[in-house]
Amino acid sequence: MEGVEAFLFFLALRGEARREEVRARFPKLVPLLKALDQEVEAQGETFRLRKPLRLSWFAPLFQREYSPLLPEEERTLALERLLEAAHFSAQEGEPLAEAEGLLRVARAFQEGSQALLRAAYREALHRYGEGLGLLEKEGLPFPATALALLALAQEGFRPGGKGRETARKALERAKTPFAREVAERLLARDTKAQEADA
Repeated sequence: MEGVEAFLFFLALRGEARREEVRARFPKLVPLLKALDQEVEAQGETFRLRKPLRLSWFAPLFQREYSPLLPEEERTLALERLLEAAHFSAQEGEPLAEAEGLLRVARAFQEGSQALLRAAYREALHRYGEGLGLLEKEGLPFPATALALLALAQEGFRPGGKGRETARKALERAKTPFAREVAERLLARDTKAQEADA
């Protein structure tokens, strides 16, 4: 039987999962649900975590559960969710994540999102670029979340510049609702601005 942390990681990657998908991966589900008590909620045929995605709990879980041996789709989702957690942690004012290994990427994105929230777009670009450089050094593709956040910083720094192109790339790669929503919002805002100028 896979353990409690594997189940938490599974749900954190998906945001929510249908009962049959959960049962297929975790056939002995009842002990896991009992162990997690109030951390998981079931609504109809869907399971999801009650707590919001934050680095304070996801970073240590990521560090223990992430592996290059995971299927490619799960590795990609894990990186997406790690960067989402970094952004949400910045929004909530959480302390910076402890950083080693791939968590250095999360810390760079958390710092970038802190700068983005202060409208310090040049600093946000620098921090996001640092995070992307770390991903590149590891030979990992750029997650859609990374590109979507980078697009926000680019658009804030130089409206009408590279932001729109980066947002389109993010939308093409989007595997999570967060990345899709950020990219679509930026593209829609840019389209409205172009229509107003016409």
